[in-house]
Parts: sequence; structure tokens; C-alpha cells
Amino acid sequence: MKVKPAQLLTGQLPFRTLLTVVTATAVAFALLLSCLGVIGLQYRGDRSNAERRYAQIARVITSNIGAAILFGDRAAAQENIASVSGISDIGWVRAFDREGRLIAEFSGNVAEAGSLEEVDYPVLVDGEHQGELRMGVHYRGLGEIAAEITWIALGLFMVCLVMALIVARWLGVIGFRPLDRLLEAMRRITSSGDFSIRLKPEPDPDFHTISASFNTMLAEIEVRNARLSDTAAELLQARDEAQEASMAKSQFLANMSHELRTPLNAIIGYTDVLQEELVEAGLDRSVEDVHWIHSSARQLLTLINGILDLSKIEAGRMDLEVQEFAVAEVLREVTAMLDPIATRKGNMLHMQIDQSVGKAVSDSVKLRQCLLNLGSNACKFTENGHVFILARAEEDDLVFSVSDTGIGITEDELNRLFQPFVQADASTTRRYGGTGLGLTITWRFAELLGGSIAVESVPGEGSTFTLRIKADLQRQAADEEAAELIALPVQAAVQRTSGRPLALIVDDEPSAMQLLARLVDQAGYDAICANGGEEGLAMAQQAKPDLILLDIGMPVVSGWQVLEALADDRHLLSIPTVVVTVDDDRRRALAAGASDHLVKPVDRTELTDILQQYSSRRTGKVLIVEDDLATGRLHERGIAQMGYETKVVDNGRDALAALESANFGFVVTDLRMPHIDGFQLIETISAMPEVSRPRVIVVTGKVLDEDETRQLDGKVMRLLSKNGLSPRKLAENLARASSDPMAFHGFAA
Repeated sequence: MKVKPAQLLTGQLPFRTLLTVVTATAVAFALLLSCLGVIGLQYRGDRSNAERRYAQIARVITSNIGAAILFGDRAAAQENIASVSGISDIGWVRAFDREGRLIAEFSGNVAEAGSLEEVDYPVLVDGEHQGELRMGVHYRGLGEIAAEITWIALGLFMVCLVMALIVARWLGVIGFRPLDRLLEAMRRITSSGDFSIRLKPEPDPDFHTISASFNTMLAEIEVRNARLSDTAAELLQARDEAQEASMAKSQFLANMSHELRTPLNAIIGYTDVLQEELVEAGLDRSVEDVHWIHSSARQLLTLINGILDLSKIEAGRMDLEVQEFAVAEVLREVTAMLDPIATRKGNMLHMQIDQSVGKAVSDSVKLRQCLLNLGSNACKFTENGHVFILARAEEDDLVFSVSDTGIGITEDELNRLFQPFVQADASTTRRYGGTGLGLTITWRFAELLGGSIAVESVPGEGSTFTLRIKADLQRQAADEEAAELIALPVQAAVQRTSGRPLALIVDDEPSAMQLLARLVDQAGYDAICANGGEEGLAMAQQAKPDLILLDIGMPVVSGWQVLEALADDRHLLSIPTVVVTVDDDRRRALAAGASDHLVKPVDRTELTDILQQYSSRRTGKVLIVEDDLATGRLHERGIAQMGYETKVVDNGRDALAALESANFGFVVTDLRMPHIDGFQLIETISAMPEVSRPRVIVVTGKVLDEDETRQLDGKVMRLLSKNGLSPRKLAENLARASSDPMAFHGFAA
């Protein structure tokens, strides 16, 4: 196997290669130490021998020159010293008398001897010190000794290293052959998933133990895998059955809620009408009785609405309307709605908003409902006390605390507090009323908003509910497929009976149909009724009504199919269609082409306003500036249904070009657009001559800060929130501006 330098540096070598490298390195290191030891021993022995040799030569010389020094015979001393001339490793010799005077000297070998060291020997005569002999001698160094034996040591080193590598390779083959068989078996099992593969017995007892253990493990895995497959199949079947049961339960609740809301719609509607007639007749006692019927029906409707919300959440059909909004504004609305409830119980309502709380991107409607549920509970279970609503921001979350000084909740009651249809105990229900759904729905809504809800309580002292949601919740609603509509047969011709505007009511429930017919007649319309979607489309094609009131939940041809057919028919597209239904899917209704969406039982005042709005046609030209194509079509449809002539562009640059080529009475614009945004467009329009300057209405999902508000002040007639704005509401603002321009001078939030 080829080893890369980078692998050596990082230690990422295969184990068998690493074993060979380590073995060779260890052997080489041992051999290197051995060679160094040999050189060291050679050096030590060589020096010891040299010292003994020099000492022997010195004894001979000193014994011969002792008398010469004693008698001062320099010639004899010189002759004795010169006897070392044939010894090349002695460079020089000097003899000194007892007073240290030089007697004789020889230096003939200095050039040949090399580096010299001085050694001293005493000159003794009859045991008395007569002088000193000094010699410059040459000891061989480590370098010289190493140079002599280098090639021998290198050869020996290479031979031993090769032998070590051969032995390491042989050990690797012997040791890794069983491991290779084990690895190959594991690869086969991984690729095939077949745990029936087994290793053959190994002759070596140690490796045989490993292979036998591996085979035992495979057998156990095979057995457990079979059990796991059986268990998974059972769990899958149980999950499917549980999901079917849950869906059936949720569908049953939704259907029952729908069936209950239909007669309740008639009860509440007719009690409204009956109350007016009884008041006119002066039957005060009967008015009071009808009022109690109306109040009881409203309470029952609240319960049914809670069941419907809960069933939609459990069925996964609860959608979110994610928009940017000011949190403080929602809190002020909640406080205003809770104030009458708190007053009836003698409670003081307090609200505190931390400076860290600003804007949020979430579903303001569901947040408002959560806070209302918590606040109304706090007010309901507290008498002559205090209710506190606190809001703050914590990192990416918004935290709302609703505290009270009421009856509190015990620990046992806390464990089942968020279960549906459950209150603290039976006596609580009897004394305070309620359905037990409010906290359950609040808990589910908190999860939908990316958060949670917690509660702390002390019996007799009060409770604190803490709602936590994500401050920025982005979620795209899935597009819903529209059902295909079959060709509809044409019914008998429908003719207008008077000069009054004509309203077509499409509903399969007779009581709801008759109630709407009475309300329509009171608003100055003639009414024609269709008992189902198929008949309604046929009558719309023939009568061309001025307005259509459409139910959604109808058999055969549903209201969704009717809306699709109306949108595809260019002759019916201009007829405003108001959905009146128990289905609260407002967003889908508006996207499907409805001008507005009302939930049964209908608010009579709101319905009357709608009927009056569409009773007369408007004239004028409106420029719509919106970069989102679907939103632009919604605006165009609602405005055109009022009689206005419309033009749609998707950016400020095209809007300026359209204003130069034609005169428009109104400009309906968004603020965030490409090329030229809404702020620049409004600045340009405000600089136009007053005689040709169109009036501006802003429709945006952006929450404006103070600087942006000042920038628009005095330049627009109305600022409308895009969140939940129906085409009919937009057209209503245009109609009001056309009828009474002074009512819109200046800036309105």
C-alpha cells in the first residue's frame, strides 16, 4: 500500500500499514542505538589503550633521562627524547629539571600527529623527584572511530532492517487474514441485509473465539430483526387504525358542529327579527323571553365554535394567517374587550407592555383569541380583585403573562387543566359556567404559533398563565385544489320582478334561505333563491343578479365549485359574491373569488352594509399597484364589481407611466415593490397638480414606524392593512372616499 506523506503527518494510516511502519521504526531505532553503543565502546577502549601505551613510553624515557637531568647532561637527555621520532602519534616531548628549566626537547612529529593533548609524567631518581616529562600526544576521536566502522555498521543496519520488514509483513499477513475474512462478511451483510451469513471456523484458537462470537451475534440479530419486523408491522397497523379513528372523530365533530350551527343560525336570526317585531308591538315580557332564547343560543354557538376549532386543529386543517402586526395594538384590543367582563365582576384590569415588545410576524387573530381566553378566565374566576396582563420579549419569543388574584387551582386540577371539556371540578362548572374548551384551544393555538403555555397557581391566592410564542413565524399555506365542475343544466328562466336590485341566495337549508330572503328584502333587494349549487349557477347565468349570497356546505355541487365556475365565466365574473356559511375558512373563500366572507349566524348590521354598498354602481378609474399577482387580482375584482374601471400594474415605474397616459381618480398601492416603491410613488403623486392628482389609498402588510408614518401623513387618504382585507372592504373604502372626500382628508391609520 502506498503511504502518502500527509497520512504520516496526520496519523491517518491503515492499521496494517501502521503496524509495519511502527515495527520497522522500532527495529531501526534499536539498531541505531546499537551502532552508537559500539562506537562509544570502541572510543573508550581505544583511549584506554592509548593512555597505557603513552604511560609505558614515558616510563622508559624518564628512567633513561633521570641521570642526565641529575648531572645536567643535556646531550644525553636530548638523545633519549629523540627516540620517539618513530612514534607518529607523539607530536613533541619536553624534559624539565627540578627548577622547571627546559633540559631537552623534541618536536619533529607535530605536523603528522594531528590534534594533541598534553600529558605530564614525573622524572624520579631513587624515588626522588628530579624533573618532569611532558608529551603532546594524539588520541583518536569519535569521528575517526566512526569513519572506520561506518560502512560496516550501515551494512549491518540495512540487513537487519530488511529482515525486520519481512518479519513484520509476515506477521501482518498471519494476523490480518482472519480480520479480512471478518471484514468481507460485514460488507456482504451491509450490502445485502442478509444476516444468515456465517464465518468459517478459524484454526487459531484466539481467532476462532472471535469468529464464533461474531456468528452468535449474527444469529441473535437475525432473530431480533424478525421480531422487530413483526412489531413494526403491528405498530404500523395500530397507527393507521388510530389515525383513522382520530380523523373519524374529528370529522364527526366537524359535521355535528355544522349540523348544529345551521339550526342555531335560524334561531338567532329569527330571534333578532322577532325581537324587533315584539318591540314595535310593545310586548315587553315577550321581548325579555326572546332575549333569553337569543342569549342561550349564543352560548350554545360559543360551545359549537369551540368544538369546531378543536376538531379542525386535531384534523390538521387549522391554517395560520401570518402577517406583520403591532403587538401593542392587539393587546389594547384585548384589554378593551375584557374591560366590560372585569367590570361586571368588580375587578381591576391592568396591562403592562415592556419596551422590548414591538412588531411580530404571526397570526394576530389566534394570538388575540388566546389572550382573550386567558383574560376572560382570569376575570371569570376572580371577584373584586385584580387581573394583570404583562407582555415582554425574550430573544426570539414573545411572552405574555395573565395573572389574577382569584380562586386558584390545586395541583391535582392542574394535571388535567388543558384536557378538552374539563374544568377544575364539577362545582366550578356549576358556579362559573363555561365549556372547558377555552384552555384546550389556547394550548393548541400556542403550539401552532411555535410556542407553549404554562401555569402556576396557589389555591385561594390566584393563578398565572404564561403564553410563549415565536415573534417571527413564517409559514406558507398550501394551495388547495379546486374540484372539477361538471356541466350544469339550465333551469327555468328567472326574471326580475321590479326595478330594485336583485340578490341571488344559494343555500340548501330552507330556514337559512328564508331568513336571508327577509334580510335582503328589508335592505331593498328582490330575492331569488336556489336550493343548491347547480341550480344557483343556472339561475345566475339567466338572471344576472346584482349580488350573490352563497353557502359553502352544499351537496352535489359545493360552494367552492360555484365560486370556481363564477370566476371562469366572464359574464358572471363582475357579480359580487358574498360567502355566507358556517365554514370559517375566510382566506380560501377570498382567494376563490368571494367579495367577502360572513360566518353564520350573520351579523345583520354587517350584511345590511354590504347590501347597501352593492345596491348602486360607481364610476371612475382606479389604478392598482401591487407586485403580487394574486393580490392584485383580488383588488381588481372587488373594485370592478362596484362599477369602477380598473388597471393593474406590478411596480411603481409602470404606475408613473400609466398616470402620464391617463387620468385616474384613485391609486390603490402597496408600499414594498420593485423598481420604484410605494413611498417614492406617493411622493411623485403628491407633487402633481391638484386638478389631476389622484387620491391615494395604501394597502400593505407592513407595520409603519414613526418616520414612515410622518412620510405618508397628508399624502394618502387611507392606510389599510392587507391582512384579512376582503375585496369588498377595499371597494367600500373607495366608495366612501368617492361619496365624501372630506371624510378622508389627512392620514388615517
